[in-house]
Amino acid sequence: MGDMTAIEIRASALNLPAPERAALAHDLIASLDAEAADPRADAIWAAEIERRARDVADGKVALIDADEVHAEIAQRLRTRTGR
Repeated sequence: MGDMTAIEIRASALNLPAPERAALAHDLIASLDAEAADPRADAIWAAEIERRARDVADGKVALIDADEVHAEIAQRLRTRTGR
């Protein structure tokens, strides 16, 4: 690729067909996610999942049926948008 600047790369990328731009965007975002990943994240999420599962098993939290949640969200959106 030589000495292309970010501006030149961007201009060149914007001239690609949409599927190629989408693939490039995906690859760029994935590269950022990989760099930003905290190596402790998996362990932290596993501990959080265990805690939540324990709270459910111990009756500390009430589960809500997905259909109820979806209906409530839909109602809130209708109220917000006036529909």
